[in-house]
Amino acid sequence: MVHVDRSSPWTKVDLAPVGMIEPDAGDSDRTQCRDWLVYASNARRGQSYLHWEQLRGIGQFLDIALANLHDAVIDDGAAYDPVDAYVVAQTEIQVVFGVRATQARTLVNQAVAIVERVPRVGELLRDGTITSEMFAVSVSRTAVVDEAAVIAAVDADLAESLGNAGHISEKITTHIADRVVAKHDPDAVRRRRAKAQARKNVTTRDYDDGLAGLTITTDAEEARLAWAAINALVEGCCPNDPRPLRVRRSAAATARLRRMPFECGCDDEVTCTASLDEDAVSDRQARIVIHAVCQKSTLDGDDEEPAFLDGHGVIGADHVRGLALRPDTTVRGLDLDQFGAAEEIGESPILVENTAQPADPYRPTAALDTVVRGLFPMCTVTGCERPAWNCELDHVEEYDQFQPASGGPTCLCNIAPKCKLHHIQKTQVGATDPAAGFVDDLWIDDEGTLWTSITTPHGFTAETAAPGQWVFPQLDGVTCLHRPQPPPESHTPQSTSSAGGGLKAATAHKHAWRRAERDRLRRRRERDAREDPPPF
Repeated sequence: MVHVDRSSPWTKVDLAPVGMIEPDAGDSDRTQCRDWLVYASNARRGQSYLHWEQLRGIGQFLDIALANLHDAVIDDGAAYDPVDAYVVAQTEIQVVFGVRATQARTLVNQAVAIVERVPRVGELLRDGTITSEMFAVSVSRTAVVDEAAVIAAVDADLAESLGNAGHISEKITTHIADRVVAKHDPDAVRRRRAKAQARKNVTTRDYDDGLAGLTITTDAEEARLAWAAINALVEGCCPNDPRPLRVRRSAAATARLRRMPFECGCDDEVTCTASLDEDAVSDRQARIVIHAVCQKSTLDGDDEEPAFLDGHGVIGADHVRGLALRPDTTVRGLDLDQFGAAEEIGESPILVENTAQPADPYRPTAALDTVVRGLFPMCTVTGCERPAWNCELDHVEEYDQFQPASGGPTCLCNIAPKCKLHHIQKTQVGATDPAAGFVDDLWIDDEGTLWTSITTPHGFTAETAAPGQWVFPQLDGVTCLHRPQPPPESHTPQSTSSAGGGLKAATAHKHAWRRAERDRLRRRRERDAREDPPPF
């Protein structure tokens, strides 16, 4: 009998060679915080490697166990059922790791995939480029591909895309995987969507303390519209309604489904300013819009390029064409000529003009607004999943309202979506001490790829390529005539008590400090690129 040893030799392992070095207690608090973040980040990369080793071990076990089964069938002619044996192997995995049967099956599927289906993506897991969660997404979203030659192409394309994506979230990984599958196997996307239609349902689930949940599974666009309709309804409550937003949403959805009136929760009918009558609610709901972006050639049926549905992700060509045919859909063409976009995909455009409204250069044109939200489909703070059309557009390098030429331009090279929370954090955290705040940046590299970065208050920098650049192939190789404002010769804080000081002086100092910090980070990025070029 094999005994599973539960003691841990890991506590004796020297982790210094993999960058896990505990900070010196004599260092400043800021330095210690940054070093602990680096320590934790390297630990997560180590988790990826160990997960790869775990899957490799499971794969080796399966190879030997199932090979013995194959020999028994060939030699003895016994009526073994390979499917049953496979399930037995999964049960052994379940016992060893103490997980549910579904989790054991997932581990087995990943162990098979890392060898037979997506080995190049598996190498990214081994190297710590992607996490175990991102690898799981890659396996599940490519499982629909059947043909060996196609899955090999998907593996190569997906590995390159993930390897070049920078610091991304699990959600962005899903978008990349879906886009790659749609590119190489549109028929598989059709099969998956047809199969998914059978999963539409309404289910309930009991919770503790007298609560229960109601889940509606429907088309992505219908769910987005229903969610927006609920929000439009609760917006009519007056400011004195004491219920949290989530509770108001629950009450509004329940009332609508039961065809009961939804009422404000304040306790003073005299001062209540709620606007919940049918006309007011209908007016708000009439302004609901969900956005999908695709190539005109896709709508015309000339190709099978996928589309992007705001708040959801990548959808197939058939799906977006169906959306375009809905009676409540408005199709608007996006004129990229004003940006100097190339007439033929593959030519290098130059983005030089007409990106700001003539009467108000602070505000982007409608076209730039759409392009930016398509390029960056979610808040550009890594890990935030707030959809772009629910975000605010932010000037990365701050716009100067008094001297526009001295600040950041309203241009593709300087506009990015941020949710309200992260926009506020950028603006207000570090108001008195800029070094205590976040520093973001946006640039276009030599290949025409747009990148954003966010540097945390303790100096950890995450860089991410624009996840939606594939939506606009006309902008491949894009360049821009704008250049970052040079850092000031000095950004020493001005006294807020002197003449001309106060909030204006503090803001000017913060912006000057950020320009200098962005310049420092750019120089470090360029140096690192020279010394350690990317793998692809």
